[in-house]
Amino acid sequence: MKSGSNPLSRQDNIVIQELNNEILIYDLSKNKALCLNQTSAMVWRECNGTQSVSEISQKVTNKLKLNFSEDLVWLALNQFKKDNLLAESQLVKT
Repeated sequence: MKSGSNPLSRQDNIVIQELNNEILIYDLSKNKALCLNQTSAMVWRECNGTQSVSEISQKVTNKLKLNFSEDLVWLALNQFKKDNLLAESQLVKT
């Protein structure tokens, strides 16, 4: 994912179950279940393809009422990429 791109969470071929502050995702193509903790779930929900990493960072900061840096967003995005939770196959900042 390039620095200026807007991440988009994958919505196809998965089953999503919201649990309190977490999200349980079952990947139908890999028969694999993934659980996103509260902060990862917040980032994943904001990956709508219209917001930059900076905007996602600011939204999560506002929701948590504490600083959530862009580096933490990138950390989550890298894990999403590894787990095939992003809609498009893009390079992610390392």
